[in-house]
Amino acid sequence: MDLRGKNVVVTGASSGIGRATALEMARRGAHVVLAARRADRLEEVAAECRALGVRAAAVATDVRKAEDCRRLIDAAGSVDVLINNAGFAIFGRATEAAVDDLRDMMDTNYFGTVHCTRAVLPQMLERRAGTIVNVGSITGIMGFARMSGYSATKFAVGGFTEAVRAEVIGRGVRVALVCPGTTETEFFVKAERGKMPGASRLMLAVKPERVARVVCDTAEDGRYRRIIPFMAAIYMRFKEILPRTAHYLFRQASSLLERR
Repeated sequence: MDLRGKNVVVTGASSGIGRATALEMARRGAHVVLAARRADRLEEVAAECRALGVRAAAVATDVRKAEDCRRLIDAAGSVDVLINNAGFAIFGRATEAAVDDLRDMMDTNYFGTVHCTRAVLPQMLERRAGTIVNVGSITGIMGFARMSGYSATKFAVGGFTEAVRAEVIGRGVRVALVCPGTTETEFFVKAERGKMPGASRLMLAVKPERVARVVCDTAEDGRYRRIIPFMAAIYMRFKEILPRTAHYLFRQASSLLERR
């Protein structure tokens, strides 16, 4: 897919990966419809996109609400690409996590993806054209200590992506998954990266602009799954082949680093 002139919806676009993705889409010539709860910051990103010579609209949206997601897609019109990126994390031990926080993460990270996908999919199937890119996480491939709530939401996103892809394959619609590791965004500041296992800090955080390029590349070529950065991709492949060994090594490395 050539993104020039295409109509792209990006959720969670007021900051971090979402903002970077909106700007990268605009640089590639796509018109963007941006969604997030923070209307003021969202409009600032839309203005940055317009400065790059494309149309950009800001639609204040709470992806936890199905009606908001339907309104977003209605406002966007004919959607060529949907980027399901909205999400947040609260880290902590499973026994200490507030149930309301766990529910809020699931409503935003997972059900936000579900609501937006359900809102856009009928029109894509009718046209037999369209791409949905879901932003997952390496925590949706491998569970990490003190990240159980967030990890559960991203495993859900990964499973949902696989299932929807199986439903639409051969019908003109592509569904893909991008799984980044830690990124240099306020997302991980709010989530308190220090609560992550020690070994996770061996994986250097990547800039949101790098993740955005991968998301846009995926929208263009439809590759089913991308994992970044490279070392995370290697370890996640290892985990899928030898899960018990991968978890053991990760625990040992984390324990050693945390004692130090």
